[in-house]
Amino acid sequence: MEQQQRLNNLADRFKSLVQDRLGEDRPPGLIDSTAVSQGYRAPRIRGRVGHPRCLITEEQLQFLLSFNSTVQQIANILGVSKRTVTQRLRQHNITIRGRYSNMTNAELDERVIDLVHGNDELGPDAVRARLFGEGIVVQRRRVRQSLLRTNPAGAALRAMSHRLHRRTYRVAGPNSLWHLDGNHKLIRWRIVIHGGIDGFSRMIVFLQASNNNRSSTVMEQFVQAVDQFGVPSRVRCDHGGENNAVCLFMDVFRGTARGSALRGRSTHNQRIERLWRDVWNGLSNVYHSLFTLLEQDGILDINSETHLWALQYVYMPRIDRDLQHFVNQWNHHGLRTTRYMSPYRMFVRGCLRLQSQNLTGVQGLFGADEGPADEQPAEQAVRPPVPTFNWPERVAVPANTFAVEPGRLQELQHRVDPLAGSRDRMGVDLLQEVLSFLLS
Repeated sequence: MEQQQRLNNLADRFKSLVQDRLGEDRPPGLIDSTAVSQGYRAPRIRGRVGHPRCLITEEQLQFLLSFNSTVQQIANILGVSKRTVTQRLRQHNITIRGRYSNMTNAELDERVIDLVHGNDELGPDAVRARLFGEGIVVQRRRVRQSLLRTNPAGAALRAMSHRLHRRTYRVAGPNSLWHLDGNHKLIRWRIVIHGGIDGFSRMIVFLQASNNNRSSTVMEQFVQAVDQFGVPSRVRCDHGGENNAVCLFMDVFRGTARGSALRGRSTHNQRIERLWRDVWNGLSNVYHSLFTLLEQDGILDINSETHLWALQYVYMPRIDRDLQHFVNQWNHHGLRTTRYMSPYRMFVRGCLRLQSQNLTGVQGLFGADEGPADEQPAEQAVRPPVPTFNWPERVAVPANTFAVEPGRLQELQHRVDPLAGSRDRMGVDLLQEVLSFLLS
């Protein structure tokens, strides 16, 4: 009961985010209420003479520009003309071109080499998004030219790669459907990556590595995502037991007869399955190749609990760090099929456009009461409810039986920082130092 009450209040922390940043609090009598009948519109101030003036604040413009929005896209979101946005930008002394970095080509090449770090799968949009996540705004053409200068062979390989054509995907709006799944590419070394993605915007809501595949671990990550983005209307996942706690929560919180937790084959989980390909290209392939090489060179013995403990001590923080970099890259990169709008921008834009619609996942962000929803389920969800709490764990990750005494662990933490060291060494020197300490 205590956990349910805690989860019921999680979305409240995010409800005021869009309101506070988009200027919902206005003096009474200044806002024309009819202007927001169809999604969000910039309020209009009625003066003594002339047409009502659109009220667009500097905070609104800065917030929308933080998602790398163009002037036309800001105009579409606020429901005004492009000329009006341009005038307000000029009034607040905000320039679009002034946001671009003035770093030299040599400095850009050095930063690109550090970000790519030998991964030929990262293209211009991915690198540009990673730079944007670090606060560096660079034109796409400059990033493309930098990749050609620093890694021409990788650019040629990407140009010859085959692109899959997938079926069209549609969902009502932000938070209407979250896709959850676990990625087992590194399970040989007892590492599992759990992730969740919003079906409408393709925004990653959580992505984290774990040394287990337990239901409590997935639930903890899901709660952190809910705390930040609100409670989704529905979730889709497979029949693995690691999803039991999340599905049980959704059935209790949203209701069981509406398909709050959709469980099926992985082939129906299109959004998250497509994401795993990009996670592999972005970072998983690097660690998979590295761990395989460590085994071949005799540095790592996967049959030794001590070796696996040392591997996870060094590389779990590094994988999580790279996953967070990937999340920033993904959520800020432009999607080709959406006119290069980023997932973050699509999420915010969708919330503003659909705030007046009766969508459970969106209404929770604008102050509506959370709880069981009575809206009709999606077409694919029309089926008798299936019990969601008795599915066994199909993929079990054995717990490590090696243990380090608290005093020794504190000494090791003082001596070896997993995130330290040269990127060129890929943490191999740290792994050898940890193994030497544990076996001494």
